[in-house]
Amino acid sequence: MTSKITTRSSGSRLPVRALLAALLGVAPGPARAAASGGTVHIWGSQVRVRQCASTTCGLASSERLTNVSVYAYCQRRGDRVTDGPYYNHYWVEIVTPQGWLGWVSAVYVSGGSNDGPVPGVPTETDSSPVYCEYP
Repeated sequence: MTSKITTRSSGSRLPVRALLAALLGVAPGPARAAASGGTVHIWGSQVRVRQCASTTCGLASSERLTNVSVYAYCQRRGDRVTDGPYYNHYWVEIVTPQGWLGWVSAVYVSGGSNDGPVPGVPTETDSSPVYCEYP
């Protein structure tokens, strides 16, 4: 899910996870996740946010992230991205500063290593209980 929801009464735009959390009376977080995420730093410049873990997916937002901290819910393997000496197959599900849910390549997230997951962010695998998206 990579959209915002507009409330009928006020017309204000709310992130999907924040709205669901408010309706359910719980803190926002990934559905069926064994662990919570945390804040990560996007070190890149003009990083695009995608609708899925692939460079072929559409943009989740027109935002381009530059040197900003965002909340990361989880990560999964997807298309390989290379930028200079850095490369990675992992993608991180984040909420942008404007409240959009989407994916960025782990290449642009500080703290990881080439082709490794970002430390401190739950990783979805075939055998893990971490599930990256709302149903």
